[in-house]
Amino acid sequence: MTKNLTSIDAQALLHEKGLWQTLRYFCAPPISEEDLWTLVGKKFKNVPAAHAEKTAAAFTSVLDRRRLPWVEQGRGPTEEERELAAFSTTVLLSHESAKTSRRGASSKAQEVVVSEAMIAAGVEFDASRSSIFRLDELERFSFSRERKVAGAKCDIPVRLRDGRLLALECKVSNGPKNSWKRLQREVGGKSDTWRREFGSQVITGALLAGVFDLTCVRRAQEEQKVAIFWQHNLAPLVSFVRGD
Repeated sequence: MTKNLTSIDAQALLHEKGLWQTLRYFCAPPISEEDLWTLVGKKFKNVPAAHAEKTAAAFTSVLDRRRLPWVEQGRGPTEEERELAAFSTTVLLSHESAKTSRRGASSKAQEVVVSEAMIAAGVEFDASRSSIFRLDELERFSFSRERKVAGAKCDIPVRLRDGRLLALECKVSNGPKNSWKRLQREVGGKSDTWRREFGSQVITGALLAGVFDLTCVRRAQEEQKVAIFWQHNLAPLVSFVRGD
């Protein structure tokens, strides 16, 4: 469809919906979705017709010329060049896909564990997935799975008996550096949003598993007012929700 990457055009991107995701890994360095959207000037899940030409041009400008020497030289690839480029790109794509899948699986596993603990504690499950703009959209002493709260995704919203909402985020970190992103940026950023919208009526919580920097955890608690719970010991979370 792209003539071995020598001709990336709008029609190819529009005909094959997932092509743009694969092409990201032929770039040097592999280009993230966000960076591509910045170059194109449009966020999308599928390349829109109005931005297809610009998307094709963006890919052409950042292709890895060392991995794809024939593109720079205006010729077709040798069989060896083609196989090497396909193999190395597959390694890049597979590595990133595996990391993304593992992160998502860990977070979903946490959500299942919390849901089971809530049900065992007598908290009613609300299967609705509608966004929460008013606290009364979730009954007291009930919880639900992923929903938007004031425009920001919340993994597990839990309505307490006293009417407040515990907006619980599930986070797994494999090291101290990663923990700053997971806790400070992701959870802390949402905490600020929810506090502006609901004030003290929303408590932001974080259920953690893995390795987290102690300074990061303390800062989240003290400065961003995030309630910290740990997956290996759910008793404090259950006790807090029940109001023991």
